[in-house]
Amino acid sequence: MLIHFPIVFWAVAAVAYGLAAAGASESIVLIAKFANGAGLIAAMLAMVAGLLELRFIDMSSEAMRVATQHMMVMATVWLCFLLALLLSISTGLERSSAQLAAGACAGAGFVLMGVGGWLGGRLVYEFGIAVKTRRDDR
Repeated sequence: MLIHFPIVFWAVAAVAYGLAAAGASESIVLIAKFANGAGLIAAMLAMVAGLLELRFIDMSSEAMRVATQHMMVMATVWLCFLLALLLSISTGLERSSAQLAAGACAGAGFVLMGVGGWLGGRLVYEFGIAVKTRRDDR
């Protein structure tokens, strides 16, 4: 359940950063910053839940290999959005350069989030990770 929040926040942030890079108003930049920050915090909660699930995966299994790939991709996504936030609040760069760089980082993070989501989907739907099986009491 936790994964939906960073996805939504980061999708809003990526669009807002793109609009800001295209010259939209300062309020769009503010939306991008807040959505990104909320996504970073929500993603940390999802990461903790993922790490707790990791204990139940056999270390030598294909599922663990996919879980490791998922973790690495999603950590990279988190870093992309962190860099986007830092660039957007940076005072050392020209405003348009910082917004363009923040938009590029958010765009890269958004694309990588799709890859990480596919890997996470494999964990759930192919390997049954974090899925409680229902008992059939018939």
